[in-house]
Amino acid sequence: MTATAASLSGRRKDSTRWKRPASVHEDVTDGRLSVGMNRIGDKVLDWCLENSDRRQYGMGVIGKLLQRSFRRDRITRDVRQQLEDIEDHRPYFTYWVTTVQVLITIISLAVYGCGPIGFHKTQRTSLVMVTTLTLQQVDFYEPDNFWVGPRAADLVHLGAKFTPCMRKDRRIHDSIAKDRRKERNTACCVRNDRSGCVQTSRDKCSEVISTWRKWNVSQPGPPRWVADPSAVGQDRGMTQRRLSGSVCGQDPRYCEEPASVFPFEWPDDITKWPVCRRSHASRKVPDAHMSCEVVGRPCCIGVYGECHITTRDYCDFVGGFFHEEAALCSQVSCLNDVCGMIPFINPEVPDQFYRLWTSLFLHAGIFHLLITVIVQLFVMRDLEKLAGPVRTAVIYMCSGVAGNLASAIFVPYRAEVGPAGSQFGLLACLFVEVIHCWQMLKRPSAALLKLGVGAAVLFLLGLLPWVDNYAHVFGFVFGFLLSYALLPYVSFGSYDRTAKVALIWACLIVSVALFVGLVLLFYVHPIYECSFCHYLNCLPLTRDLCDSHRINITRQDT
Repeated sequence: MTATAASLSGRRKDSTRWKRPASVHEDVTDGRLSVGMNRIGDKVLDWCLENSDRRQYGMGVIGKLLQRSFRRDRITRDVRQQLEDIEDHRPYFTYWVTTVQVLITIISLAVYGCGPIGFHKTQRTSLVMVTTLTLQQVDFYEPDNFWVGPRAADLVHLGAKFTPCMRKDRRIHDSIAKDRRKERNTACCVRNDRSGCVQTSRDKCSEVISTWRKWNVSQPGPPRWVADPSAVGQDRGMTQRRLSGSVCGQDPRYCEEPASVFPFEWPDDITKWPVCRRSHASRKVPDAHMSCEVVGRPCCIGVYGECHITTRDYCDFVGGFFHEEAALCSQVSCLNDVCGMIPFINPEVPDQFYRLWTSLFLHAGIFHLLITVIVQLFVMRDLEKLAGPVRTAVIYMCSGVAGNLASAIFVPYRAEVGPAGSQFGLLACLFVEVIHCWQMLKRPSAALLKLGVGAAVLFLLGLLPWVDNYAHVFGFVFGFLLSYALLPYVSFGSYDRTAKVALIWACLIVSVALFVGLVLLFYVHPIYECSFCHYLNCLPLTRDLCDSHRINITRQDT
């Protein structure tokens, strides 16, 4: 034990220094001390003020585990005084964040349950009623979750880091626009026996048993009033017949709310029609597309906002979001359904940037949470005794958010959860602590090498699915910069103190500049094409190991 450690230990063991003279605080009555409610008992104060497990600077739990030792000749009187002046803290933040993460995992498992467990995909098969009013055998392949936790779609709904929910994605937006162009040319396919109808394209409407009721020049739809800028006088408009439509179960003539009246007439484009919230109840409806039973409604399937007109049975079987109130896919926002959380301000523009923070409290499963609890109670709790709850919280949160932001840039179509970036920010704190007390350690290079080997092993574990290596790398970088700027340090002379202060400011400036650069890269110049980026995040040891989100569906007529 060093001289500093011995002196500190001696000071801690003297736990009776707080006691006051008996003549001042003790009243003797009949030979007995009258303590009653006058003062706190000695044993209680001994327990409250006992501080024998104070964290030793440069050592900690990891230092003891790796068998570090100090050089006594480098611990001068000035260094010893600096060590004694370092405050000791209680790990309140560690207990708080760990408790919140455990509670959220318990609630998510209670509400959403566990998905299929394994390393491949699970197949489910069933006979499902489809829009042709026939039973079809549907095979549903869902990715497994070896962490024993919720499904991928459920984690996205809970607040996982998922780029399509955080910004307007060009690929998904183009795919939705393409689907709407196709939907613009659809019409109501009515069964000749009036057993049902469904919105579909002409090639999917059987001419033998059904009639495709498309409005066109020869058979136009209902009239609509159109303003004519060239007209003068009171008659400044004209009527035109609608050519876009028809739509099963919806018609501007029969909708009361919102009504199609000037100047709020519905456009001649069914993809821009609103959802009819109330129809004319007493009005007779002779049109076939309004009097038939609609058997297909919009269903949002998967995590990429895919919409299909299908039956409720089919939608429920594949785990989709069924919209009974809508008639067209253009009337629903599937990304809003998939993302959950707070609805987008503009349904066309995802804006859930706060997922960078919420994903820190989510976990892919029980084993994922177990690793987090062990790391935080073993490493972060020890570091917080040295750094304090405020500085620990800043390093933890900022490293996690920055790591998630980098992951959202380089692997935008993968949902990730867990405080991976935060934990590697804590790992960086251990490196910084070794650097700060480099001159005090006997073998500082060996101490740094041991930490490096441990970090390399953890980076290899980041190649597993649901573990984010980009969050690891950038969380480590930000954790290193912030911990160098925020952790307590010991200086060895005036020159060393000046150099460390300069480096502190440099680290703060670099961390802010790097974060601003990541934000600009995320919003201004997003990365869509990166053929090798996903290999750093998940190594495909099996065929379906890294295919964590996409579901496959096959159908067979019976």
